[in-house]
Amino acid sequence: MSGYRFDVIFLDAGGVLVSPHPGLIVERFAAAGLAVDPALLFEAHYRGVHAIDDAQAAPEEFADYHEAYVRACELADHELGDAVLALQGLWGQSALWSQPLPWAAEGLAALAATGLPIVIVSNADGTVAELLAEAGVCQVGDGPGVPVAHIVDSTVVGVAKPDPRIFEIALDLVGIAPERAIHVGDAYQYDVRGARAAGVHPVLVDPLGIRTDVDCDRVASLHEVVALLDA
Repeated sequence: MSGYRFDVIFLDAGGVLVSPHPGLIVERFAAAGLAVDPALLFEAHYRGVHAIDDAQAAPEEFADYHEAYVRACELADHELGDAVLALQGLWGQSALWSQPLPWAAEGLAALAATGLPIVIVSNADGTVAELLAEAGVCQVGDGPGVPVAHIVDSTVVGVAKPDPRIFEIALDLVGIAPERAIHVGDAYQYDVRGARAAGVHPVLVDPLGIRTDVDCDRVASLHEVVALLDA
């Protein structure tokens, strides 16, 4: 047992380490005749996730996300429908989730410096390990990013958050009891509910400071997670 409250750190990928690539969003919107300020897209993602939580959407149901996302882009009302269609056309592309978040490199390095194993637990399409490595964020073993112990991709293991079984798979990989695990994610509906159902301590990433509605620990970025580990 470590000198920390927890013995393993679980991290979501989307919204915690990477976000939709703004270049791809701007390009797809431009093709639809829509102009969007790239500076708005960081906030748009977290507004979209908040909408998923409000709707208690099932995994892979993104209608609420898309609507909230395009509204955060400050488009005219008559442009919203075309913007949603543009997003829907992008959503099946794995490469969309390839923009490292501002805190990803330093935050991951700080977590790795604790000596605790890090496991990525992501609802993804089977390519999250490849995407994180190509983005230089992290990989299992040596590489350009921070080494992590395991990457659990929902498509690969056949179960997705909030089903607690995906966390049970991750726990089995490291041989650690659920009460000694912490999970950091950006969606209450998937990450917090799923982790809690598995007996894992949940933490919500809330860089906008808007999630005062939740009943779990919140952090603005990965930098704040280390403090939560202290015994």
